[in-house]
Amino acid sequence: MSVTAVRCPNCGSVTSKSVNHDEYKCSHCGASFYFTKPNVQKQDIVAHNCSICGKPVQAGTGYKCTRCGQYDLCMDCVSKIEPEGYVCKDCFKKAGQDCFLCGKFAGTVCSSCKDRLARGETDAVVQVCWDHYSMFFIDEAEIEPARRGLPPRWGSVTYRCPQHGEICNMCVEEKRKLLRGKKLVCKACGSDIQMSEVDRSLYP
Repeated sequence: MSVTAVRCPNCGSVTSKSVNHDEYKCSHCGASFYFTKPNVQKQDIVAHNCSICGKPVQAGTGYKCTRCGQYDLCMDCVSKIEPEGYVCKDCFKKAGQDCFLCGKFAGTVCSSCKDRLARGETDAVVQVCWDHYSMFFIDEAEIEPARRGLPPRWGSVTYRCPQHGEICNMCVEEKRKLLRGKKLVCKACGSDIQMSEVDRSLYP
């Protein structure tokens, strides 16, 4: 006679206990589930809510944080990063990796802001997730000046400082050159800024 291990569908543990007929509770993560015979359907009556924001989560569709182990998380409270997998907002906040607008993983951080914060020149560091990247790191600027009767050409650009790398729009300052014209400099170090044209449609 074969013996079947009752494995928790949420965490994979085999330390589950029977609480009712065909119903089990995992001793490891506390999840309740049913073990049924083939072709026998059972309705999941356990309430599933995101443990961070409280939104209802359909059974079997929630996410589990690979750092802290929280489960039944909604898609708005996790971000997928490699090689870890899905990590929750709480863990990003503890590690200082949270987007300052929504709390998701901040994949882009302005190092110019960090230097200015240390000197008391700003009260926040711009670090954002992909969804909010274009709000702070893409700007509309004049790419080619007017010439031969044609108007100037404008487009979407990003800014790069030779010392701080890619910097946010708020750390870019316009200054006049000694002879004529204008130039863009980094507010943190005064270095000349290089603009790179980008396709705005590729960003959220």
